[in-house]
Amino acid sequence: MARKRVKVAKYTKEKNAEAWRKYREEQAKRTYGMWDCFRYVFRDLRREHPLALVISAAIVVLALAGSVMETLGNKYLVELALDGGDRKRLVLLFFSLIAAAKLCGYAKNQCENYMGCMGHQEINLAWMRRLLAKNLTMDYENNEKAKINDLLNKAVQACYRGGSDVLYNFRQMTLTALTFLTFGGILSMLSPWLLLIVGVPAAACYYINRHKMMWIWNMADNWQNCERQLGYIQNNATNFRAMKDVQLYGMQSWFRQSYRRSFQERQDWNEQQDVWELRHRVLSHIVQSAGNLAAYAYVILLVVKGEIGAGDFVLYFNSIMRLSTSVRELFEHFSGLPWQGKQISYIREYLDYENNTNRGAGAPLPTGECEIEFRNVSYTYYQAEQPTLRNISFTLHKGERLALVGLNGAGKTTLIKLMCGLYDPTEGEILLNGRNVKEYNRTEYFRLFSCVFQDISVLPVTIAENVAGESSDRLDRGRVIDCLQKAGVYEDVMRLPEKENTRLRKSVCEQATDLSGGQTQKLALAKALYKDAPVLLLDEPTAALDPLAEQRMYQNYAEFSQARASVFISHRLASTRFCDRILLLENGSVAEEGSHDELMRLAGKYAELFELQSSYYNEKKGETEYA
Repeated sequence: MARKRVKVAKYTKEKNAEAWRKYREEQAKRTYGMWDCFRYVFRDLRREHPLALVISAAIVVLALAGSVMETLGNKYLVELALDGGDRKRLVLLFFSLIAAAKLCGYAKNQCENYMGCMGHQEINLAWMRRLLAKNLTMDYENNEKAKINDLLNKAVQACYRGGSDVLYNFRQMTLTALTFLTFGGILSMLSPWLLLIVGVPAAACYYINRHKMMWIWNMADNWQNCERQLGYIQNNATNFRAMKDVQLYGMQSWFRQSYRRSFQERQDWNEQQDVWELRHRVLSHIVQSAGNLAAYAYVILLVVKGEIGAGDFVLYFNSIMRLSTSVRELFEHFSGLPWQGKQISYIREYLDYENNTNRGAGAPLPTGECEIEFRNVSYTYYQAEQPTLRNISFTLHKGERLALVGLNGAGKTTLIKLMCGLYDPTEGEILLNGRNVKEYNRTEYFRLFSCVFQDISVLPVTIAENVAGESSDRLDRGRVIDCLQKAGVYEDVMRLPEKENTRLRKSVCEQATDLSGGQTQKLALAKALYKDAPVLLLDEPTAALDPLAEQRMYQNYAEFSQARASVFISHRLASTRFCDRILLLENGSVAEEGSHDELMRLAGKYAELFELQSSYYNEKKGETEYA
């Protein structure tokens, strides 16, 4: 069945006015103006990549010189062919100009090759390094916000071409402007009217092109949803971690159908755009050709009248072509400036986005044991209607082992992230040894915590480097082995061919290995022990462990937490009996507090949950009774 063709949306006056209104609104929202962004780029290039500026200037000079010498060479070649003037002089001029033009062309090509292979990549990679450095020091809380992630994605896309595109665009604008002045000067010697005959149609092509681009900009929102859908499908269809669900649940057909539907919708808009662009290209070609033909006709008329010779005819003929091309390209490059300024603005906005936490000089960190106090702390996630934590107050005393329990969504992990500085309270304050944590440099504050979270990140480096968080030439190998033993993963590691030097992540390195879920969790614990920070935070550290490994972990916990404060999150309430104190969180608040025995005597929610879990292991009439 033939697919119904998409009709091109008419670009009415109303749509034109609406497009300009949207454009002005978007420009008003931009933090940095277009020309300010370009000054920023060139200041950066002058400071970081001066060679790129020098080579770009050389390309402009070489290209202009080559085109002028080639045009003059053609003039003298025609005069030589027609046996006019001093032949020896004409031969010498022709070969000198052509040789010089070829030399300029070769040098220009080499400069362009360097800029294409090295110069542009160096510029773009330098921008990307800045984005990565900024992202690594951005507040964790900011990285969870959709608007910040959107800005980062726009900045990353801009980095692929950002600085190099600006440099290229201005280089070509400079070249076309100088070309216009040079060949315009040549034509003005014949008749100043030729400048108008060639220049006005070429300038009109700019407005035709702008009319085309305004439609594309105005319609871009219509296909953004298709782009997002295609991006999602492509990412997940090639995601190794998603393959288990895709294959086990038979989702291949869903991916194929969804991709086909989104791709077809995107193609419909491509067809509209192609038709729209074709109309404008044809109109632009007609307008520019009319101007060129008029100029050619004028020059031919002068030849017929005998007012200029054949050599001059070739000179003026080529000058008309180069002048027309230079005007058209000048306006084309100029029309791209707003878009490029917008891309640079995205990069600058992300790089200049301020952290809420202190990243400058801070109070000196305490030495020895730490005590952390929550005073009326509440926390509401970005754009959430209800707070996750409400008016939490408690103290983690020096050397205390504190357990956090509660149902899913009670706020346990959020509380841990507040404690270690990943989040800042929406209300209330957190004190470290009596001082507000905001007074400390946040990066230095992170040093106080050894953490094991539920979502564990394993880097594609060796096991030893994963544990130490340092390169192999800087880590303490004896400490690495000791921490692997304490975490219960030493024997597993020693069975590997390269032991602790085994590289992880097969998806990155062919000779690597992948650990099981339980082994990965033990490795995360070894990493936390290696850091040896004053405060130990364990968020479900036994979730992926087998019963024997879990029991050994409980037995070793006293050693792990010796001479340091620790917080232990677990859904298995039997594991909390070795903790000094237990906080039961419910609906974002502390519902119960005390030791295991105290809470059991209280006969509240904790006791109810404990009895419910223990019922799974109660034996009745010789059989296991399941609740």
